[in-house]
Amino acid sequence: MSRFRPILYSLFALSLAVPVAQAELVWRPGEGWSDESGGAVSASSSRDQLEQAHKLEAEGRRDDALKAYKALLRRWPLSFFAPEAQYRIGKIYEDEGDFQSAFKAFQVMVQKYPSSDYFEQALDEQYRIANLYLAGEPQRVWKIPVGPSMDKTVDMYERIVKNAPFGTYAPQCQFNIGLAREKQRRYTDAIDAYQTVLDNYPTSPVASNAQYQIGYAWMRSTLTGDYDLGAAKKAIDAFQDYLVRYPSSDKAAQAQENIQRLSQKQTQGAFDVAKFYETQHDPRGAFIYYNEVVREDPNCPQAQLAKRRIQELRPVVEALPGGLGPDGSGNLAKPNTVASNPSGPLSPNDMPLTNSAMPDPAANASLPDDPNAPVTSSSPGATAADASSSAASPSMPSPASSAVPAPAPAPTSATTPGNAPTPSVPSTPQAPAAPPAPSPSPDPAATAPAPPDKAPATTP
Repeated sequence: MSRFRPILYSLFALSLAVPVAQAELVWRPGEGWSDESGGAVSASSSRDQLEQAHKLEAEGRRDDALKAYKALLRRWPLSFFAPEAQYRIGKIYEDEGDFQSAFKAFQVMVQKYPSSDYFEQALDEQYRIANLYLAGEPQRVWKIPVGPSMDKTVDMYERIVKNAPFGTYAPQCQFNIGLAREKQRRYTDAIDAYQTVLDNYPTSPVASNAQYQIGYAWMRSTLTGDYDLGAAKKAIDAFQDYLVRYPSSDKAAQAQENIQRLSQKQTQGAFDVAKFYETQHDPRGAFIYYNEVVREDPNCPQAQLAKRRIQELRPVVEALPGGLGPDGSGNLAKPNTVASNPSGPLSPNDMPLTNSAMPDPAANASLPDDPNAPVTSSSPGATAADASSSAASPSMPSPASSAVPAPAPAPTSATTPGNAPTPSVPSTPQAPAAPPAPSPSPDPAATAPAPPDKAPATTP
């Protein structure tokens, strides 16, 4: 024991030489341990505590000021100065670049003190932070940037809208939700967000931009598939609605150009689908979509080829059960085969036509980005032009009367049970030697085909 006595004396002397730090550690449920030393709580009233926090912040001692503001809220949570303390906590986090903590601090301010004079200021700061994330501000984990997150951005905007559904920033925040979803290529969700702007804020300054972006989102979605004709049609309808509602808008010319571009894409898509049905030995499906090409744009190069194929396929479709259908386009019902995503590009051997003038399907495979698409701004946006009900929507081209001759009633013997079976459909039907010339009022007796058992041979 005598051997350790000098060591004990040395430790005792060292303890007397080193002053003991006076640290005040306080544990609170939900908060854990916190160091409240350094005069965090040294005032006798909330006013004095706020002045002390202001002084620390002005001196650049942000950490000490943050402790002082938090101490005020813990000791006097219902005082008149509590809302300002909560707001200043958010500003300190924002100045330090901790935007997530700042947004949460402002959210506490909005929820706990909705009647405070700092309510609108807190919403303004939340809107600015959400815009930073929409512009690409990265999310951070332990202060380490991990990349932008549009889901987090959408959550922020939705929170602002919920805080003040009819506030100044609500329409713009709802619109920006659509922009965030577009960046994720979630076009259906983006369109829903823009439609919410039109439903909830029809007279807001961003309503015109929302209508335009609905068409633009549908147009961008057409790039996800070469044969998605439905998206192109919806985009055209949205742009036409935009022109009707806002004919004097600065994007009216761009909307007209988009409609023309989409119409060409739609026509090319219908032509490609018709060719696909021919490779699948489905003459009725090909006949329907060739008629669609003529209906969309009777003067385009594809329409000239489509008219030729219509004439060649007409006798074959007339011989099928149901004939040409009630409207003469063969459209009894849409073909069961879904051609929205063919298994691959058509090879030259699969092409039913070998015309050097046939356009390249890849020419319309992509669309350029719209240079006039709205961009994120801290400003709610410029006032849109009033809607005008007298403006006319751009009309779609009507089918030419000479493109598809009026159908002739098929003989009843062709579908009567007991007759000869329906002739098989060749893979590439050939045109009859002398097809009847179309006329405005054809004679049913002259144009009616022979019964199936007497029909001219159509085998190659």
